[in-house]
Amino acid sequence: MAFVHQPFKLRDERGAIAVVDDADRHLRDKVLAVLFTAPGERVNNPRFGVGLNRMVFERLDELTAAAVEFRIAEGIRRELGAEAEVGSVDVQAGPQDGELVVTIGYIRRADRSARTLEIAL
Repeated sequence: MAFVHQPFKLRDERGAIAVVDDADRHLRDKVLAVLFTAPGERVNNPRFGVGLNRMVFERLDELTAAAVEFRIAEGIRRELGAEAEVGSVDVQAGPQDGELVVTIGYIRRADRSARTLEIAL
């Protein structure tokens, strides 16, 4: 009998812990976990994470944007390489002052379908 990993989501319609059975959503949640976990936050895996939320306080210039793009792509490749292939990462200043917009294009390896995730900070 094979063990099937059923990821959790915080709440279902009753407010209880529920299981996520949507593979696309599960992979998206994993990408978000990599992006928003700070390196060193996980004691048993100190290299895990990108710490994207810390970028909100950085000055955004071309060099910083390129460094953030590299960190995001490398973090996703390192942690989710068996499940997702990073196609593109774009970091730009958003339309509002001080806003950071991150767009990540990736391919879900299970079915080779392309996905895009956009995050505004």
